[in-house]
Order: sequence, then C-alpha cells, then structure tokens
Amino acid sequence: MDEWLDSSKLLNIAKSLSQPVTSFVVENALGYSIRWFSSTAEINLCGHGSLGAAAAILDNTGEVRVLLQSQYGDIEITKQDSFYQMELPAWTPEYIHHGIDCKELNIDPIEIYATRDLVLVVESEQAVHDFAPNHAWFEKFADYHALIVTAKSDTYEYVLRYFAPRIGIPEDLATGSAQCSLAPYWFSKLGAHNLKVRQLSSAGGVFEVSLKDESTIRLSAQVTKRKV
Repeated sequence: MDEWLDSSKLLNIAKSLSQPVTSFVVENALGYSIRWFSSTAEINLCGHGSLGAAAAILDNTGEVRVLLQSQYGDIEITKQDSFYQMELPAWTPEYIHHGIDCKELNIDPIEIYATRDLVLVVESEQAVHDFAPNHAWFEKFADYHALIVTAKSDTYEYVLRYFAPRIGIPEDLATGSAQCSLAPYWFSKLGAHNLKVRQLSSAGGVFEVSLKDESTIRLSAQVTKRKV
C-alpha cells in the first residue's frame, strides 16, 4: 500500500481474506511499516506474518535484507538461500503450580507456565496431535494471549499447537511468535541452543530456532507462496 488506511478498513480486508492473519505493509524512508490483523482484531506481533511479508518484499526488490517497523519494534529479516531469518524476544517462563484445572481438557500436563501465552507441556507428540481444544475453558484465562500445547518430539526437538480464539484464530497454522514462549523453555530442558520445531496444524509449519543471547532468539523458516 502507498499509505495507511483506517484500521476499520484494514480489519474488513482481513475478514474478507479469511486467513488466520493478514499483514499490511507501507514503504517509508527507513524501510517498511507493518501491521497485522486477524479476522477480529489487530495483533501486536506476528512472526509468520512478518516472514511472509519479507519474502514478498525481498523477492520483488532482489535484496537480502529488509527492516520492518511495527508497534512491537523494529524487525530485521534476512534471506539466506531459501530461508528467511528474524530475531524475536525470548520470554522467560513463569511456572504455575496451582490454580489451573485441566480436567475439562482431558489432558494431564507435565508442566504449566505462562509468558504472554498460557503453555501446557504434555507427555508426548501424540498427545499434542490428539488434543481437542476447549475454547470455553480458555475464556476463563483472560490474561493470556493464546493457549499453546507442546511436547518433546523424536523427529523434531519439540512440537506445538497454538490456539488464539480471543483474537479470532481458533487454531493457527504456523506461529513464529509462539517460539518466543517455547524456545527458552526447550533450550533449558534439552540443553541445546539450536532446535528444529514442527507445528502440528493442518498446514504443518516447520521452524528452526536458535539462541542469540539471553533475551533474543533467532527464527528461521521457509515461506510457501500461494494466491488467496
């Protein structure tokens, strides 16, 4: 776009596209401004939306680096071969030892912790795959942006599913920002700082995450382009 439209118009466009998240970009003197919308609300940070926007921009310009400016802050994305890499914050887990009853979910988490999101760590990849979301249950926890279910994997280092019904995303397909919540936990648990990740959605998103420093992770992924 050449200039920003009203937020209501951007939201209506996102609704009409019927995608989990729509990225809107406007070029400026320093690079590009970016905003993200689900079908019901504007989102403060979207990793996969940033990667998709960067892929479109870099393919068009032929460059290998782009700076995206957002309300979250500046996001620099670089292209390396067929992968796009960005840096994101590493969120420290705050463990929850009581007060959350998961009986309605028919799962027994090994651990529960919170960041921006509420994270349930379960015993196996199969348990993540079989998890049946109960959005009414999650509505009781208004402080959290999304619900994430995760487990250690034999094929990858960890797997996840991501649910954000409060912002119009019953289940997301590929969630870069979820790794802000998950990667620091799994770095610690697995004793490794370079991890391969699979999101067990219908689309099956795959990421590589690495630790840059105590407050920052690097996220790499390929981008598949299609018309909508």
